[in-house]
Parts: sequence; C-alpha cells; structure tokens
Amino acid sequence: MVTWEDLKNATLGQTFDIRGLEYCCRAVYASVVWPGKREGGAVVVAMNHAPPLARNEVCLLAEVESFSVRDLVRHCGALDSKYSPKIWIGDGQYGPANRFTQEMNENLVKRGRQPFSPIEPFELLEMKPLYPYILDEIKRLLAPDRRQLFLPDESKILSYLSGIESEDITELELGAYPLIEALAFAVIEMMRDEKDVKVVDPNHKPWDNNTLTRGFKIGNRRRH
Repeated sequence: MVTWEDLKNATLGQTFDIRGLEYCCRAVYASVVWPGKREGGAVVVAMNHAPPLARNEVCLLAEVESFSVRDLVRHCGALDSKYSPKIWIGDGQYGPANRFTQEMNENLVKRGRQPFSPIEPFELLEMKPLYPYILDEIKRLLAPDRRQLFLPDESKILSYLSGIESEDITELELGAYPLIEALAFAVIEMMRDEKDVKVVDPNHKPWDNNTLTRGFKIGNRRRH
C-alpha cells in the first residue's frame, strides 16, 4: 500500500496505483498555466491525512512544461488519467486550449475513455501584483522549521525560485514563470478548501445543537 512517505520521497512523475493514492491522500489537485514569457506549466499535488491539530503537508507529484498549447493540453490529459486529480485549476477561458481540449476529448470518447476534466477558474489570475503574494506563500510553506510543502530535488520549480531576484518580484506578471504559478494556484486552493469545509463530529447527536463540528474534507467540488 502506498504511504505518505512514499509520495514525499518519490521521483517526479512516478506512477502509483490510483486506489492506493486515494487511500493515502486526503486530496489530489492539479493546475495548469498556459505559455507566457516561458513555457506553460502544469502540476499535480497531493495532500496528506494530517493527525488532529497537525499541519497538513503537500507534495509535488508531477510537473510538465511546453511552449505548445496543444502539447500542454495532451500532457494535462495524460496527468489526469495517471493521477485522477479531484479538480484542475487555471484559466478555463483560454481559447486555444479549449479548442485543443475539445479535440482531445472527442478522441477520448471515441476510444471509450473518460474525457479530460473541465478547468476551474481561479481568482488569483486577476491579482496584481501577483508574485509578492504567491512567492511569500510558497516561501512560508517551504520554511524548514514548519515545512508543509515538499518538492522533489529534480523539480525545475526549485531552480526557478532560486533565480528570482528580490528587486524584480513586484514587476513579474502572470506568465513570467508558469510552472511556479501552477504550483502556487494548486497549493493555495487546496489549503483554502481544507480550511473552509468541515465534517460533522461523529459523536454529534441530531438533538444536540451545542455540539461543535471538527475535522474537515477538501472542498465541495467533485470530480466529473
């Protein structure tokens, strides 16, 4: 059976049994940012089942890049099939990607396979300036003393992060580093969903209106 330590120590893009992945993880999210000044990027991230009062951990399972929108859509379709993420986050109104996704889904349906998930919009796409926020969030989650985000050593995101100069951060716009943006969008949305939705205490009685809720589950979205 897959364990959380297996995921944290896995190589980037490693294949796992889907049922084992679902059992091991509280949720799996994916995100894509279309090409800008650099190659477009897509990521898949997973969150653990944290013990009570402990911080959740998130690890990067896969990342892909391409300047070709068609190729990036195909990569997303492959990642969707491989990891079965709960949602995809990004710009779902990007015309070229929508056309290529439609073509890909038509072919998938003809072959009796499940079509690619629709992409959920994310409000951070409109934030200006964007990078002071997303870089601070990534830095906070990577802090050694309270680390919650784990990236494989071979991830290009690490080299991209180390190459950003502090004085340039406020000038960076969406598309400057699509792979960093995809990671931030997936992780931030996952962390926000984890905080927003609670599960009723199993000891709660219907007539006990004073019983508090505790625990949580990820989001209110459902795959397909």
